[in-house]
Amino acid sequence: MSLADLSIKRPVLITAIVTILIVVGGMAIKRMPVDMFPNVTFPIVMVNTIYNGAGPEEVEILVSKVLEEEMSTVTGIKTLRSTSNEGVSTVVAEFTLETDIKYAEQQIRDKVSSAKRKLPTDIEEPVVRRLDPADQPILILSLSANLPESDLYDVAEYQVKPRLEQINQVGLVEIIGGRKREIHVELDRKKLKDYELSATTVSNRIAASGQNIPAGKYEGGKNETVMRTLGQFQAIKDIESVVVSFLGNDVPVTIKEVGKVSESVEDQKSKAFLNGEKSVFLMLYRQSGANTVAVADNVKKSVFKINDALKASSINATLTTVRDGAKPIRANLADVEESILIGVLLTIIVVYFFLGSGRSTFITGLALPNSLIGAFFLMSLAGFSINIMSLLALSLAVGLLIDDAIVVRENIFRHAEMGKDPIRSASEGTKEVLMAVIATTLAVISVFAPMGFLSGVVGQFFKEFALTICFAMVISLFDAVTMAPMLSAYFGGGGHGKPGEGTGIWARTMGQVLKAFDRFQSYLEDKYENIIRSSLKRPFMILIGAFVIFVISVFSLKFVSKTFLPAQDTGEFSVTVEMPPGTSLDGMAEEARKVDAVLRKNPEVSTSVMFVGGQSGQSNVASFFVNMVPSKERKINTTDFKERVRAQLKEFAYARPIVKDVDMMGGGQRPFTINIIGTDLKKLEDVSNQLLAKLKTNPALLDVDTGYRPGKPEFQVVPNKQRSERLGVATSAMGMELRTMIEGSTPAVFRQKGEEYDIRVRLEPEQRDLQGSFNQVYVPNVNQSLVLLKNVADPVTTTGPATITRQDRARYIQIGADVNPKGPGMSAAMDDVKRIMDTEIKLPPDMRYIFVGQAESFQELMQSAMVAVLLGVLLIYLVLASLYESFVTPITILLVLPLAACGAFFALLIAKESLNMFSMIGCIMLLGVATKNSILLVDYTNQLLDEGKDMTEAVIQAGRVRLRPILMTTLALIAGMLPIAIGLNEASKQRTAMGVAVIGGLISSTLLTLVVVPAAFSYIERFRRWSLKKAHKLAGIENLMKKMDAAEAQAKLSAATVVKEVFHEISK
Repeated sequence: MSLADLSIKRPVLITAIVTILIVVGGMAIKRMPVDMFPNVTFPIVMVNTIYNGAGPEEVEILVSKVLEEEMSTVTGIKTLRSTSNEGVSTVVAEFTLETDIKYAEQQIRDKVSSAKRKLPTDIEEPVVRRLDPADQPILILSLSANLPESDLYDVAEYQVKPRLEQINQVGLVEIIGGRKREIHVELDRKKLKDYELSATTVSNRIAASGQNIPAGKYEGGKNETVMRTLGQFQAIKDIESVVVSFLGNDVPVTIKEVGKVSESVEDQKSKAFLNGEKSVFLMLYRQSGANTVAVADNVKKSVFKINDALKASSINATLTTVRDGAKPIRANLADVEESILIGVLLTIIVVYFFLGSGRSTFITGLALPNSLIGAFFLMSLAGFSINIMSLLALSLAVGLLIDDAIVVRENIFRHAEMGKDPIRSASEGTKEVLMAVIATTLAVISVFAPMGFLSGVVGQFFKEFALTICFAMVISLFDAVTMAPMLSAYFGGGGHGKPGEGTGIWARTMGQVLKAFDRFQSYLEDKYENIIRSSLKRPFMILIGAFVIFVISVFSLKFVSKTFLPAQDTGEFSVTVEMPPGTSLDGMAEEARKVDAVLRKNPEVSTSVMFVGGQSGQSNVASFFVNMVPSKERKINTTDFKERVRAQLKEFAYARPIVKDVDMMGGGQRPFTINIIGTDLKKLEDVSNQLLAKLKTNPALLDVDTGYRPGKPEFQVVPNKQRSERLGVATSAMGMELRTMIEGSTPAVFRQKGEEYDIRVRLEPEQRDLQGSFNQVYVPNVNQSLVLLKNVADPVTTTGPATITRQDRARYIQIGADVNPKGPGMSAAMDDVKRIMDTEIKLPPDMRYIFVGQAESFQELMQSAMVAVLLGVLLIYLVLASLYESFVTPITILLVLPLAACGAFFALLIAKESLNMFSMIGCIMLLGVATKNSILLVDYTNQLLDEGKDMTEAVIQAGRVRLRPILMTTLALIAGMLPIAIGLNEASKQRTAMGVAVIGGLISSTLLTLVVVPAAFSYIERFRRWSLKKAHKLAGIENLMKKMDAAEAQAKLSAATVVKEVFHEISK
């Protein structure tokens, strides 16, 4: 018993199964996590180490190289990179995709632990973490108040931050801007010399005096007492009274006599501004696996409560939301949901016009909610989240999901109009198209299933998208062969009916429209029959014409820009500026305010967030986050506004302004990035400058820049080995003394009201200029006697690199740029780089270049797309060959694939869209969709041939009968894709190329299929019969087949003779 017959005989069972599917699907929707992107695992582990006061070369030698040597022995490492900035080392290990990243992360932690004994003792604890695109701040909050910097920071640290950390599923809360309270012990050089004290000695005495040390416990009889030594500082006078030495062995020398102790704030390493006003920002991160939207909503609700609590505490501070990271998620999810709803509505309208029956439309339309909601159940079982890619898959599938139900329902009613009863027409109509429906569904699954198992980051990104479509298609197939025949048998009535009959308002209005559309369908069927007859007379010319069209379309692809991701129109972007190395924080802030003023003059700007100072401690950089007013309140999109901003910032060319999209993935790289790798820094600089000059004029790129910067001013103290040893001054002791004098050391903490603040020991501000006071500086020798620095070292004024970058233990220089949305695309830029490197810039043997970031992902995307296409075509061919038990018949069906590509390429060119990740998804989708029409034609033609029809008449009749379901399914799919192609809001503009490609491919494949497939069928069918005959002959069974045919004929003759004799006896 077939599934269709079972559903007709057991309607309650089928209804119960579908109801359960919808209920559990609805429950899954409520429980599934919501995020921007699928859960993509980047096989990258980063190690960040802070070494305050150290220059890039010291950081490279003392930290980065040490960590590289240890980490390089970890198995599975693909690339090892490091960046050494002033005071910060970042080492990045990229592993192969086969590596277990959790195990690799633990190995890196072990290697970092073992390297600690080789690292400087005064570095901060290295931080090891995996690169996670979800590990980005979901909210940026601003705390503003008319308070001193230290008080504002305390409010953020001790009042606001704890409340935010208590919110469910909030992970880390990071404070940016503001300055923490600090106790300064500022020493006088002259007084230190008078008492023969070094700054290091004073720091060590404070460290020894400011600690609580447990002494142990004493048990006396039945009692036990804990002993503790309390030495922590609780007042300024406690620090001032610390004895650092004795004068003449009996007169104590205290801190107060060699310096002054004061309450101050830590050195300013960054500044933060909101719309030009000083502020403190709090970055909120969610816990791993948490629902981004839910966490953001909870935090925003808590902001009001925190503001009320601050007011109740008489703290005049205001906490506001600056950037909501869940906003683009909401916008994209709402857009996809809107596209699904509009697509469903348009699809149902198309079906209603073709079928002219409310019942038919209801039966076919049920496939959409059943398949969409049911798919969520399978998505939940697979561990998927509700994200852009999974919902985009469902929006693409809207037109596909109803196709099977349309074909089944339309054929059932065709049988009903022959006069058959509803149950018989439902059973026979479903069986007649069952093979075609299974074939079309498996063809679509064959295309998308391989995408779900592609390798690389792109493969992970596509996995949820591809498998979600497969899940929905499986459920739609189940619906088509169960619900559609079951409802048709008991609810469908006896046929389409005649639209326009009756006297009611509906009959006189909509009925007349349907009647006219029905006449139009009949007119199309007549015209199409004439077209088929003409094509069958000139099949060769038809095939040649189709081939010429395909060649022209491939040539047109040359004029379509190719890139990884299209331009964003999210209403937000970032700007960075950079002054020459050596610029102070205050000097950078002054220039940044000018840029900020220019940005905020634009009426399209809603908020401007400015950070002065880099994440790695650079004082010469500033970054801006610009949030635009809603799209309905402005007449310009994000891309065009960024162009305007670039023009406005030309007056700041000396500050290297760069206008770019907000980095959603957190990698920090620009879309187009090249690393030039070698051992000789001078040669690297020369080659990178040549390439930079050529790329700056490239029309495909914007804001081209290099990561290499000219040297930063350095004042070096070079020890004289002979003099140092003669006077007993150790190099390490000299370095520590100078570091304590200038950068300062933090030997202890100061506790007040339950809070801890660092105690920093160093010279008075005016005495910290080592270059200006070199001749007056003293350092201690092994006997703690002070020796003039000039007697043991020489001063050298030079320049040092601002940043040192290394890859696989060689140095590299990085060139980055944004892709011009109106240019020829990333592919053209990459081709230009290859051409320049091959013909114009000859790289030495010890140098090479690689593309990284999105440029590398684009290469991976192209390779993955080719693999997906080849696998898809192969699987479709094998599935069809298995279903039709023929290796030749699928060739006719697959002829439509290049015809679909024609329309996609032409559509992208006409609409001025790019060939990007989304349009490639559309092109791959066409492989499965385009075969649907061919399958419907070829399947029914084969049925008619099996019934004994002449080939020409079979092709003509199949075309006439299948024209309506072909047009219905095509227009239904186009209707479902229209919202995506149009781009209903700023969130959807990035995906319009996908809709354009699919619609263009559907139009071309449908129109050309209806002409080319009938023309090609005659050739291929004759070839099939000829090849079958040759195969039989080769197998030696031709004579056997003839004997079997003769025996069958003889049996028929014998049976006829027996029947005649029986009738003869009866007549007697």
